[in-house]
Amino acid sequence: MPRRPPRLPPPIAEFDDDERDAVLAANRAFYRAFNDRDYEAMEQIWAPTGAMVCLHPGQGPLHERADILSSWRGILGHPEAPRVRCTDEWVVGRGGLAIVVCREILANGQLMATNTFVRLSDGWHMVGHHSGPVPVVERRQTASAATPLPDRRKLH
Repeated sequence: MPRRPPRLPPPIAEFDDDERDAVLAANRAFYRAFNDRDYEAMEQIWAPTGAMVCLHPGQGPLHERADILSSWRGILGHPEAPRVRCTDEWVVGRGGLAIVVCREILANGQLMATNTFVRLSDGWHMVGHHSGPVPVVERRQTASAATPLPDRRKLH
């Protein structure tokens, strides 16, 4: 007997501008907590319960909230913890789940991050953070705005 293809769930509407702005505000609050070394704010950003993951560059995944927050306590309390500037945010989301992909600019390099958020009754909370090194994208300043240089890398 031939198999039927699986039924796909009905499409869910894209975010509206208010939802997108709220997710971006949560993402920016994460980086503000990081740069301000504010552990209490970081603790409030992460979801209070549920499945979550945090992958710091060069480290194994953390899945338990207590382990994730312990890692942030160590990072935020370290005197040589980097300052991070978040740029090039891109948001996609549906049905209470949002993903922000962004570039993290550090003094000694750049990372790309994927930050995942869920909507709870009191707003958007982080359930995933993954960042890793990427080639530096240089930016040149013009009178009107910064524009990225063209990417001249070959695909093969």
